[in-house]
Amino acid sequence: MTTGDLLNEWLAAANRRYAAEGLPHKTRPFRALSDYTAENKCSLTFDHPIAKAMFEWFYAHSPPGAHHVGSIYEGVYYYDATFWPVSVPIIFGTVSVNALDCLITMPEQIKQQLSMSPGDASSYAEHWINCMDYGYGHSDIEQMRELKPKTMSLLAAADGEIRGAASQLLEQRPNLKAKLNLRMAVEIFLKALLVEKLDLAEKDLKAISHNLSDAAKTCAEATEIDDFATIQSRVSIFPSISSRYEAPDWPASAVWEAAALAQFTAAAVARCLGGRNLRRDLFHSQ
Repeated sequence: MTTGDLLNEWLAAANRRYAAEGLPHKTRPFRALSDYTAENKCSLTFDHPIAKAMFEWFYAHSPPGAHHVGSIYEGVYYYDATFWPVSVPIIFGTVSVNALDCLITMPEQIKQQLSMSPGDASSYAEHWINCMDYGYGHSDIEQMRELKPKTMSLLAAADGEIRGAASQLLEQRPNLKAKLNLRMAVEIFLKALLVEKLDLAEKDLKAISHNLSDAAKTCAEATEIDDFATIQSRVSIFPSISSRYEAPDWPASAVWEAAALAQFTAAAVARCLGGRNLRRDLFHSQ
C-alpha cells in the first residue's frame, strides 16, 4: 500500500469521526492537520505536500461550497468618519499580505489618503497586526487541547462579544451601543487569561466583578507582559456596567477608541495563550 493510500485511509477514518462529532466541513481539514501532527509527533506547514493533500481530500469529500469561508476574522477600523471592515484573509503557506487590501470595502482613493498620512498609516498598521494576530491566534487556540475547559468557554464567549460588536458597527447605521459589547469582550478576555494562568475559580472571578482595571493589573502581574499594563492604563475609556440600562450618547470616535482597545486586548490574550505573534516577528525582521 502506498503512502498516499495510507493517508487516504487515515483521512477517511478521521472524517467519519468528525461527522459523528458534528464537526462542520469547513473546519475538518484544520482539525485533521492538528490530529495528524499530534498523532505522528511532527510539524507540518500549510504548504507541505501532506497538508496540501489533506485539504484537497476534504474539498473532494465535502458538499459544494462547504469550504468557502471567506475571511478567518473580520475586525473593524474607523477612518474618515466611517467604520470599515478589516478582513483577515485565510493564508496557506508563505505569502505576502498587503494590509490595505484587508480594507475590502474602502475605495482606493481613501486607501491612498490613509497611506499618505504617516500617523494614520502607522495607527492602521498597528491595528491590522492586532486583527491578524487575533484572527489566526483564535483559530490556533480553538484547536488546542491543553487549555482548561473554563478558559476555552470564556474565550468563546469573548470572541462572540467582539465579533458581535464589529457587526453592529459595520451596519449601515452603526449601533454605537456596541461599546458595551466591547467592554464585555475585554472583561471576558482578561478573565479567561486569569483562569488559565492562575487557575481562578468562579468565586475568584466574582470577586473581580466588572473591575477592568483590577483584572488587567492582575494579568500584568501574572504574565509580566507590558501589554496588560497598557490595557490597565486605558480601560477608563469604557462606561460603567450600569450604563447598559441607559441610551448611549457616545460619539463614534469614542466607540472606535473602545473597539481599538478591545482588539488590542484580544490580540494580547491570543499571543499569550497561543504563541502566534506577527507583531514580534515583524519587529524582529526589521
